Amino acid sequence: MSDANRAVPAQSPRWMPIGDEPELCSAGEWWDAIRATEAVGRRAIEILAEVEDTVGPVFLDPGGPEPRMYFLVPPGAAARWEEPGTVPLGQKCHVLVPHAGATEAPGLHWHVFPHGPRALTPPEVLRKALSKARRERQGAAEQADA
Repeated sequence: MSDANRAVPAQSPRWMPIGDEPELCSAGEWWDAIRATEAVGRRAIEILAEVEDTVGPVFLDPGGPEPRMYFLVPPGAAARWEEPGTVPLGQKCHVLVPHAGATEAPGLHWHVFPHGPRALTPPEVLRKALSKARRERQGAAEQADA
């Protein structure tokens, strides 16, 4: 979890899983989620921090063939989302969300802890940051191949 987000608030958002286990939550009510690869997601967070834009809750799932980051955005954003290399998760989608105490690796954990129930990343800001991060990675990969 980033240094600015180490403290767990006294009261977690109502949508956050209770207990010590992650929970499968429905997207589309409290938030939608945008899934990106870990490398692109981490760079997007850096880009947002550089321009002092809001970064809402983000969690990291290190499992599977490629670790993934999930950015929580306002409900309805997934329906209008079009950014290559990402997956929008809105209504009729379910997302495995870490519990409040999962703030460090290993396993599914919060990279940026929620500051409040509606403190979400603005979709247009996130789209620009993810697009820039993806282009940077593509450019670096093309240079490495040359």
